Amino acid sequence: MSAVTSVPTRATGRRASVSLGRVLRIVAALLLALLGLGLAAFSISRFGALGAGAPLWLQAVASGELLLGQLVFGAGYAAWDEFGRALVQALLASLCLGLAAGVWPRRRLRVQPDSPYSFSYHVDEEWERGA
Repeated sequence: MSAVTSVPTRATGRRASVSLGRVLRIVAALLLALLGLGLAAFSISRFGALGAGAPLWLQAVASGELLLGQLVFGAGYAAWDEFGRALVQALLASLCLGLAAGVWPRRRLRVQPDSPYSFSYHVDEEWERGA
């Protein structure tokens, strides 16, 4: 038996309901994270494809990035500087992943007067005397 025990007990049998705002924040965070990871993959492939000895799979991802960029931004996207595109993609990936971390819902660490938890503490008398 331990000298000090702390046993959390539930005051009520209710479960906290999941709010719509929390679900929307989770969905937004996941979408931002996927966008950020995709941009990071394109950025890494573009940086890797700058050299002549890049592996074939890295060049394939970089050509997919070029094709997607031309579909989104038009034919002039191919004329942009490759290093500049990679740098902008890296910055956008960092921004998206940072926003995803900021949007992700967290538990609030505040004490509420009507908290559903109550704690009971038991201290043995021998332990108090130092025996």
